[in-house]
Amino acid sequence: MKLLAILLAAAAALALSPGRASAVTVDEACARFASKLQVAVAAGNSAEAQTIYSEGSQLIASHFSGATCPNVKAP
Repeated sequence: MKLLAILLAAAAALALSPGRASAVTVDEACARFASKLQVAVAAGNSAEAQTIYSEGSQLIASHFSGATCPNVKAP
């Protein structure tokens, strides 16, 4: 859960860094978000999945001007 927040924050920081040739796009961030959520769901950890979804959605929105990940559904 904390790892996801750190990873998403790092990805967002890279995306927001000026002059970076390899900035993370919202699609890449959403793919990482979906992957982390899928791992928690597959492990049967519904509390962690809920936390990942909540925190991940907030981070994506805050770092990508209110963007959402339409392919990532709430667990």
